[in-house]
Amino acid sequence: MNTKKVTPITDPDEIANVLHIYKTSRPRASGWSGGASPKEDPEQLTNDSLVLHCTKCNVNTSGVYIRPTDKTRRCPACSSLLMYCPVCQNSVSATEKFSVLSCDRCFADFVTNSTIEYLASRDRAAREIVLSGIRATGELHLGNYLGAVRQFVEYEKGDNLCMYFIADWHTLTTCQDPREISGNSIAIATDYLAAGLNPERSIIYTQSSVPEIAELALYLAMFQSKNQLEDLPTLKDLVRNRSFISMGHLYYPVLMAADILGPRATVIPVGSDQVPNVELAISIAKKFNELFGYIFVIPRIGSRIIRVPSLAGDKMGKSEKASNISLGDSLEVISDKYLRYGVTDTGRKRKNDPGNPDNCPSVYPVFKILRENNPIALDTVKQECLAGTRGCKECKLELAIDIDVLIQPFRERRVELSQKRKYVEEVLHFGGMKAREIIQPTVREVREKLGIISV
Repeated sequence: MNTKKVTPITDPDEIANVLHIYKTSRPRASGWSGGASPKEDPEQLTNDSLVLHCTKCNVNTSGVYIRPTDKTRRCPACSSLLMYCPVCQNSVSATEKFSVLSCDRCFADFVTNSTIEYLASRDRAAREIVLSGIRATGELHLGNYLGAVRQFVEYEKGDNLCMYFIADWHTLTTCQDPREISGNSIAIATDYLAAGLNPERSIIYTQSSVPEIAELALYLAMFQSKNQLEDLPTLKDLVRNRSFISMGHLYYPVLMAADILGPRATVIPVGSDQVPNVELAISIAKKFNELFGYIFVIPRIGSRIIRVPSLAGDKMGKSEKASNISLGDSLEVISDKYLRYGVTDTGRKRKNDPGNPDNCPSVYPVFKILRENNPIALDTVKQECLAGTRGCKECKLELAIDIDVLIQPFRERRVELSQKRKYVEEVLHFGGMKAREIIQPTVREVREKLGIISV
């Protein structure tokens, strides 16, 4: 698909201006209706001089819209949106998806003036600009859902401008087979939608679809100390567990800072392991502002940081398949995993022994997350455990039911979306176009501040 970004023209006055340019540079036999040449009679430049030809139903709609108030033109036969395409230089029908137009003749895509104005107005009026992302390392698990995506959906409500991306560039630091990244990106976008994100309300995109992020990261790196990057706990953990550390690992927090600062996000909901990287982004923003004047909004970390334990009791992650709960797991699979691998109070030897929920690393903490709005039900679990009237097996099976009820709508929606790959690709494609419109002004301003000439 041709992704050249040009603003289509639907305003009657703008159409007349383009018509003048077009008719003076091309033969009259190119699909334009009669009338004198603009050089001979400029008064002929009216709306009915323009042939709007619907490429979907093949109807000539010349002269259908002639009033100055007719901003949007549609084919009277099939109701398709009509536009002048500056790329193929034809007046054709267009398809509108996610506030982006695609020419039905040459398939060029356009972020329209009205869309830009809409994004700008949302930017100005937004209570918060919320941004977060997930690496393209496979389908989401329960930890991703409870710790991140469920919050994404909550932030989408109200007046927030939400931007959620798939961090495919970041994934290159750990991916063993780069060929998997594209498939994983589609899988995560599918999971975003299955979890309830609305592409009409949130901008969903891949990191790599916004090249300005990489450019901004380069500028930020010029003012970032290598020693500070090496002292970050996220890198130290990698050094302890890996024999090979690439420049990508070292550069990771700077690229993440560009993800955050490019759209001038105000709230960054992340897991506890990413907090140091967000704090670095805050530090970089303050440093830039001090050196060059106000450029970046100082973001803050989302107020809710939820740590979802794995079956072994550590943080749930994608790398340990046997220790996490996939969002596609059935009730039987969830129950079996907790019964086999779920770690509870190791000091409890027999079923009727009193237990201590605070010593249960994998089951009770999930109950606390799922039942935070039902304190009576949560207290029942705690008191019965303390009294020894509730066994660990019973607790695990009850938790499995709670999880199954939570993710059942997600599973059903994911099955439906798995048959609509093209739709998911369109969400990412058009989301990337809109994300660029938001991030480009920031990068242009940084260029100017740094003396980089744009020609």
